Amino acid sequence: MEIASAAAGADDFDTVLETIARSLRRLFPVDGAALGLLEADGILVRAVLKRGAAPSHEPERLPADASHLMGWVIRKDRALWRNDVPAEMRFAESVKSPGMKSDMTIPLRARGQVMGAFRVACRKRHAFDPEDFEVLKRCADVTAVAVETQRLLLATKRLAELDGVTGVFNHRHFRTLLDQEVERARRLERPVALIMVDIDFFKRFNDTYGHQAGDEVLRHVAQLAGRVLRRSDAVARYGGEEFVVLLPDALTEDALKVAETIRAEVERNPLTPTGMLRPVQVTVSLGVASFPADAINGPELVALADRGLYQAKARGRNRACHAPSTTLQG
Repeated sequence: MEIASAAAGADDFDTVLETIARSLRRLFPVDGAALGLLEADGILVRAVLKRGAAPSHEPERLPADASHLMGWVIRKDRALWRNDVPAEMRFAESVKSPGMKSDMTIPLRARGQVMGAFRVACRKRHAFDPEDFEVLKRCADVTAVAVETQRLLLATKRLAELDGVTGVFNHRHFRTLLDQEVERARRLERPVALIMVDIDFFKRFNDTYGHQAGDEVLRHVAQLAGRVLRRSDAVARYGGEEFVVLLPDALTEDALKVAETIRAEVERNPLTPTGMLRPVQVTVSLGVASFPADAINGPELVALADRGLYQAKARGRNRACHAPSTTLQG
């Protein structure tokens, strides 16, 4: 079956899901299909096929409980076949798919545990029969293998994008994200901003307390910065004690506010490194720039944010500064 080779021939997760959905559509009168994957903080539900419309690649995050269809199937580890969905009163729908009147949902297992659920749906009542339900259940294993294979491939790819010390994006992946976001901003005529972050007196801290404590400081700052950002933002380790924060759809004044939030968050959260009894005060200096107000491309955006950072250090550290481009002003 085409499902079996979906993961091997796919370049990304969406392609795998769409291949599975199209394969099943040859077996059932399918108007919609969806996949729910169990994550650490909930169930990520992704629509993979809607007849007459392009698949949505924006997943919906739902609680990991049995209050909704996907959660019920995953938690109960039981397949569910419904021939009159509008009459269903047990739980809320997992997927925004108006007009669906019949559906079949199966649990997916990997390495002996339920890792998600797969649903096919139709706009007609009584669209499926017992034979369809049995066929779908027999597809569960091969579907789970295809999905889990792609998840492992994505996990491996993600590891290659992360910094080994802090867990945020590494410098190489930041360069990729920067190019993508600047191109997107140029195409859509939207802004994108960049914050350069440097840990104040980091070398002195390293020399005094050791490199293990220095690594703890790096992780501490990365985590504090990450928790004040939006989902669409990205933080990366630029090198040494420097980080960069990429802010899509943000103007210079927006970035200055975010920079000040990061600065204040670090200042009010001193770190007690392993083996030390008293906390150590950590502060950061930040530089801000935006495209297209300040810079005309990605490299210039980085250079101007870096100029703002050095300005912040020259003014006494523990502050955020914006150094406007003299080229664009003149």
